[in-house]
Amino acid sequence: MKKIFYIAALVLTLSVAVWSCKKDETTTTTPTDNTLPSEQPAALGDSLGEVIDNPAVVDASTTVDLTIESYPSFLETDYFSLAIVEGPQGGKDDSLNKICTGSFKLTKEQKEKLAAAHKAKEECMDANRKLLKAIDREIEAWAKNQKTEIMAKAKAQMDSINKLFDAGSITASQKKEMLNKVELARAAALKALSSKVAEKVKNNLDRATKKGKIIDCEKVYLKAIKEILSAEQYEKWIKCHKLKYVKKK
Repeated sequence: MKKIFYIAALVLTLSVAVWSCKKDETTTTTPTDNTLPSEQPAALGDSLGEVIDNPAVVDASTTVDLTIESYPSFLETDYFSLAIVEGPQGGKDDSLNKICTGSFKLTKEQKEKLAAAHKAKEECMDANRKLLKAIDREIEAWAKNQKTEIMAKAKAQMDSINKLFDAGSITASQKKEMLNKVELARAAALKALSSKVAEKVKNNLDRATKKGKIIDCEKVYLKAIKEILSAEQYEKWIKCHKLKYVKKK
């Protein structure tokens, strides 16, 4: 009798265990990825190409030379370096993320992996970022020479107008009007330099090669971020930062 009772109890125990396992299997769900196609690493990397092809350019003026922002500064920024680490150790305020993501917390393991991923990105990008900058410095030098010619031409015209006035060939009002036209033409020519520089940037094949390598490095980095963060964390982070990868209109 005891033997039968023991067998029955064993069967019941096994049945409960099997039912419990099946319950766990049915209740375990895979985190849902709610990010948009445009928020995926590959898509973000591709759109970054448009940003690098259309760098911010500070127009030349009579006192300032034209300058090119070769690539956005966020490519050198570790946005997770100040993230709060969960646990009793706490962490610093996450000043780089909390503006649009609120409190952003990571496990110690996540933070270490993200730091390693950023270091790998820096090593991957560094040489090509420097080479791309060097190309842009050459374009800036070309623009500076163009500016010198524009300024010299305007000065020669102004000197000629002043000589005409000194000789009594034109009136003061005529002089003012003529000088004003020269100044407007000079300003327009300096402004047009930006468009010419933009074309040079886009048409430089060597620069395009360096850009492509930078993009590849960024795609690998973004993929690593997506794998290290939880689905919820990545969605929160990328919605905050995705506009950095889009060309400004």
